[in-house]
Amino acid sequence: VVQGAPTLDDPQVEKNVALDAITYDPDGEVQLSGRAIGDGAVQVYINNQPLTTSSVTEGGDWRIDLPDIDTGVYTLRIDEVDEDGAVVSRLETPFKREEATEVAAVLAEETSVEGFEVAVRTVQPGATLWAIAEENLGNGIFYIEVFEANSDLIRDPDLIYPGQIFRIPEVSQ
Repeated sequence: VVQGAPTLDDPQVEKNVALDAITYDPDGEVQLSGRAIGDGAVQVYINNQPLTTSSVTEGGDWRIDLPDIDTGVYTLRIDEVDEDGAVVSRLETPFKREEATEVAAVLAEETSVEGFEVAVRTVQPGATLWAIAEENLGNGIFYIEVFEANSDLIRDPDLIYPGQIFRIPEVSQ
């Protein structure tokens, strides 16, 4: 989960677009999801180069599968645009693309355990356990379950670090 302080060139642009999650699919490819207020679309940029666009759903959600992104650290920018293509909201944040083979290895290790009931999540800059729980488990209060599932990796629930790979438990609600 990432929501840094947006850097805006135009002070008239609102800060409504939100990036809720940066995750990886089972093949190690990057997936983004978030929220926006308008009926338009979101445009994704890596290091100020346009990458892809996705429509905002009626409920205000959006989800994008990013095409091939090489391992490295980038500036990820997301612009919410209206139906005419004008930017109405923007955010920027650092983004670390993990090595696909490392992500796949962690997934393979986790899914091979008997009784597998968890997913894997790589922590991005600005992430909180509350936001990770809210995105993956439906309610931020389940941050305790995320903390407990990763007690071998987390000493203080207020201190998580980009690049950490957490197990996301299945919670009965």
